[in-house]
Amino acid sequence: GYELSPSAAANFTRRNLADYLRSRTPYQVNLLIAGFDTETNTPELFFMDYLASMIKPKHAAHGYGGFFTTTIMDRHYRPDMTKEEAYSLMVDCVKEVQKRLIINLPNFSVTVIDKDGVTDMDPITPKVVANAA
Repeated sequence: GYELSPSAAANFTRRNLADYLRSRTPYQVNLLIAGFDTETNTPELFFMDYLASMIKPKHAAHGYGGFFTTTIMDRHYRPDMTKEEAYSLMVDCVKEVQKRLIINLPNFSVTVIDKDGVTDMDPITPKVVANAA
């Protein structure tokens, strides 16, 4: 295989989505691509929509829950957040989604991508959300 930076992987994926968009078998997907670039020593996040447009946001969410959580992240996100502060922000986002959406998704996985690799944090469960209230 090839070793790709997150930026290269995102651009490769965007190009493939754009090519398929103009074919008889288009993919219609919204996605987030995240990774840690070892050359620049920085984390990267990319948001792509179903029309193969791509941006590099500071934070992102998609789907119906993204309509509610984006405003919370706009207000509370800081680039220098600790993992615990970011986890707390994610709990706030889950609380908002659970309050406003009819669909009840009780458990959310939280994965950290940093210079040390990919690690899982504690999942956000109804008990975690109740304790944060």
